[in-house]
Amino acid sequence: MKKLHVMNAVEGLGWSLVGIFIPIYLLGLGYSLRQVFAYYLIQNTVIALAFFGAMFLMQKTGIKKIFVLRFPLLLSFLAILYYLPSLRFPVYLLAVIDGCQAAMYWTPLHILFSRFVDKDEIGASTGKLFAIPQLATMVSPLIGGLIVASFGFKALFLISIILFAADLIPLLYMTIPRIAFDFEPGEGMALFKKYKKYFYSEIANNIGEEVEGIIWPIFVYLSLVSVVSVGLVGTLLAASTSLFTLFIGRLADRKEKVRMIKTGAIFIMAVWALRYIFGGAAAFYILTVSSGMAFVVFSIPYYSLFYSMAKKEKSAVFFAFREIPVNLARLIVFGLGILCAPNLKLLFPLAGAVYIFFLFWQKPKAGILRSAFDR
Repeated sequence: MKKLHVMNAVEGLGWSLVGIFIPIYLLGLGYSLRQVFAYYLIQNTVIALAFFGAMFLMQKTGIKKIFVLRFPLLLSFLAILYYLPSLRFPVYLLAVIDGCQAAMYWTPLHILFSRFVDKDEIGASTGKLFAIPQLATMVSPLIGGLIVASFGFKALFLISIILFAADLIPLLYMTIPRIAFDFEPGEGMALFKKYKKYFYSEIANNIGEEVEGIIWPIFVYLSLVSVVSVGLVGTLLAASTSLFTLFIGRLADRKEKVRMIKTGAIFIMAVWALRYIFGGAAAFYILTVSSGMAFVVFSIPYYSLFYSMAKKEKSAVFFAFREIPVNLARLIVFGLGILCAPNLKLLFPLAGAVYIFFLFWQKPKAGILRSAFDR
């Protein structure tokens, strides 16, 4: 678990520098907002398909080789971004490469975490999985924004390439146990019947997460026309969640998780309502901090339940099954983003309204896990 957290921290450091600026970069190259959302539509469709491909590869080669094989795709993706202004590389093919490299990271990570996490400390461990990358990358988005403002996007991509390339070296010497598993796609339907409520909750939660992670930074950039402001938003989000995440993680092991999820959902809805009403730089920064804390209260107990379910089931099939609602939610968000490109604020009420779903979870009776997610 320690090695897993270290690897995830370095991964977070690399993406915290560059990830939030990719849509801003594409807009600056002259791509329209609709084209940027189409990019993410394609990327997430590919993630869903590549997830299944990564499962089959892991059966044949093992988890470590999937991590290693992903690096050529990742470094190629960043190199293409570096040369994109002069290369005229098809941006939608770039989305395909991006989707493939993402699937080859998150697929083995989820399986390793669910397999080796201690069930009695799953809340605290989930908190660490989220918080350690945030602690390691707290000021990285602001630094990324300052790099772009001072030296341009190419300098940012070059630094990210060096950082990710360095991350490959310890991975080559890391011992990752080979996990034997059977992956039968047909078993996913049985899981859907067993966890219908979870299927719908993943759609709702990922709609909120995608509007927060992609739409909100774009909205801030278009409102303030400043990459430094976008970087500051990312840093405030990390700073407001990191230490608070560790506290909530420990609390989630002792308190009723469903009640915490409902409380977090109420706060998230309030933040999106305020974002719709208020504008300006001060409001953007204050509501980013508030959003970060609200999402922590919601997401740590929620993902604790998520990993508890994965430990009960065949993890490979479970995570493949999960990709269906996750990517359906992302397709909804970016599809609506194409339609609402002239006024992105129209997506804010949706991002808040989806959390109404979590207010109607039944109170735990025969166990939190069953009452929260069973049909």
